[in-house]
Amino acid sequence: MNELGGFLLSLHASAREVPFENFQQHALTLLKQILPFDSARWGVVCHDARGADFHEPFLFNDSPETLKDYDAFRQHDIAARWCLTHLERALNLKLTEAFARVREPGLLEYAQRYRHVQALIVGGRANGEGLHQSISLYGAYETRPFSEAQRNLLECLFAHLSEALQTSLAFQMERVRPSATESVWALAVCDPAGYFRFVEPTFRILLRDEWPIRQPSMLPAELARLIVARSGSAANGGDLRYEGRAALFSIQIVHDVVFVRARARLPVDALSRRERDVARLVVAGCTYKEIARALSIAPATVRNHLQAIHERAGVHRNAELVQQFRRAGL
Repeated sequence: MNELGGFLLSLHASAREVPFENFQQHALTLLKQILPFDSARWGVVCHDARGADFHEPFLFNDSPETLKDYDAFRQHDIAARWCLTHLERALNLKLTEAFARVREPGLLEYAQRYRHVQALIVGGRANGEGLHQSISLYGAYETRPFSEAQRNLLECLFAHLSEALQTSLAFQMERVRPSATESVWALAVCDPAGYFRFVEPTFRILLRDEWPIRQPSMLPAELARLIVARSGSAANGGDLRYEGRAALFSIQIVHDVVFVRARARLPVDALSRRERDVARLVVAGCTYKEIARALSIAPATVRNHLQAIHERAGVHRNAELVQQFRRAGL
């Protein structure tokens, strides 16, 4: 009991203290101390016509190739099917024996290749529409099966692990949430396939303003494509940006979670690049001469730009321009 209590205290403390991108690695390392396993998979999964579809789960001591190879056989995975229909209940199974009875030899070969011999698997509902969270612990040896006590332990701890992950996610949301001066932004959290895990009501309104869809369960295709393109790119830094007709969207990918900020378009969004450069220096408090020097243009050109900026932004004074820029987060 002392060992279990120590695990729970460490787990929930680390949800607040460990960076989100490192949390699952840390949590599974803690779990391994009281429930030994050789590899693990923890992430979001949905159930489609072909079975369990994992959305880039976190892999612990496991090859990334497992997911690519698994996709060819997932419709035959009886273990995943059972867990998705028996939520919150852990399954203890010797996968090599179970898969040997399935009429798909590739599935058995898959389990042997990646040493998924023994398995403890549990799934539950995620905070998203049609999504489930799943944890799979794998043992690599024929002679080391998981026990009934270990199955009960994972079943008991699953709710704690899920809640701790949500706590870690909540802390990360506050880190990416716009500051108080950018209060017009709304936030949503998605998995890598674009399915929502959390959506603020204002975000849904902005989605409907941009795309006439009712209560979507995932990001529109235009935004989802940006995520897929970034995930497949070697350059994975910086935020993605989508400028729509009615709203702007900024996408940040952290680990296997997608954070999307959205706000309605403002008049200053229509400024040209040069006008935006001038406006930023005005917002910073620079004089006409200082702006002219910084941009290598004449002071009279600065005045002309600023007159056009005021007209396009629908403001009469620089103070109003500053306020709109701050609302826009520019």
